[in-house]
Amino acid sequence: MQYIYTTNGLKLACRDLGEGPLIVCLHGFPDTFETWQQTQECLAANGFRTIAPALRGYDPSEVPSNRDYSLRSLCDDVVTLLDHLGATQAAIIGHDWGAQIGYAFAALHPDRLTSLVTLANPPLTISPSGFRERWARPHNLYLNRGAISNWWFRRNNFAEVDRLFDKWSPNWQSNQPTIDRVKQAFSDPAYSRAAVDYYAERMTKTDAQAILHPIQTPIMMIYGEDEPLVRQEAYQRAISVTGPGSEVHCLNEVGHWPHLEDPQAFQALATPFLKPHSQE
Repeated sequence: MQYIYTTNGLKLACRDLGEGPLIVCLHGFPDTFETWQQTQECLAANGFRTIAPALRGYDPSEVPSNRDYSLRSLCDDVVTLLDHLGATQAAIIGHDWGAQIGYAFAALHPDRLTSLVTLANPPLTISPSGFRERWARPHNLYLNRGAISNWWFRRNNFAEVDRLFDKWSPNWQSNQPTIDRVKQAFSDPAYSRAAVDYYAERMTKTDAQAILHPIQTPIMMIYGEDEPLVRQEAYQRAISVTGPGSEVHCLNEVGHWPHLEDPQAFQALATPFLKPHSQE
């Protein structure tokens, strides 16, 4: 079932599946909320209710006129979703940007979170940002230039999307349906501009003080061995800044999309981890 809810005057679309303890699934870039379809089906079969929203600025949700993609506002969207559902708490699964939102949510709203599963991004407090990270993931620099970045992103039928998938997940051979879906979702220039504008957002000093500190929530952190070495090194320190019972797992021959590249391994790890921490 797909429905719309409103947060701060902005309409966001969601895909709702299953019954039971609530899990919110947050997608990343370049991707769509449909990335969670197989995950939602698996979790529904295991007695969970999952809600997968399209993040603000992503098709078919609305694009904010003020181009506000701050982590605080993205977390507020999740809070509003929980309030809309009448849910006191939920677990979160987040990939890429969704992982960053999950970490920020754990810092800002720990009382609303039962547990957290993140994919492809280490905790914000230890996330690498120096030269080695910029060399390994230069998109963080060239996708934050507004209209120029949008032109670059859209050129040659989104050739940049093909390049990012090839670079970030070099062993994933069956990714074409995902790539096609992503390109279709970005076909409207307003949506592709929103996606690159996420990279222009800078955390305020106030938000940094509220978000960048160790997290007490139990977190399962999953990444692929094809991630850059600088990020793998950050994951080795992740337990020191996350809550008791946290876990870190590396999947072999997997890149930036563990839940799509090896869904069986991802589901085998995430499903039992979510069960003890979830609440009816």
